[in-house]
Amino acid sequence: MIALPDLPDSITREQALAALEILGLPSSATQIELDHADGLTVGLLAEDAEGHKVKVGGGPAVITVQIPFAHG
Repeated sequence: MIALPDLPDSITREQALAALEILGLPSSATQIELDHADGLTVGLLAEDAEGHKVKVGGGPAVITVQIPFAHG
């Protein structure tokens, strides 16, 4: 059996949005992955120049960006 640390059963949308704000990320972030060595990898919903969501096929286009940890 693998022992996991205590984790919440769920989080609210408000908690998730607050976490994005603390990290300086827009609410259009759809995915966040934390790597202890490389920093954050974030999936963002793509928007056109007018702010409309871009679709590819039947779903939204997602742009993936990697944000490294600051040094120092």
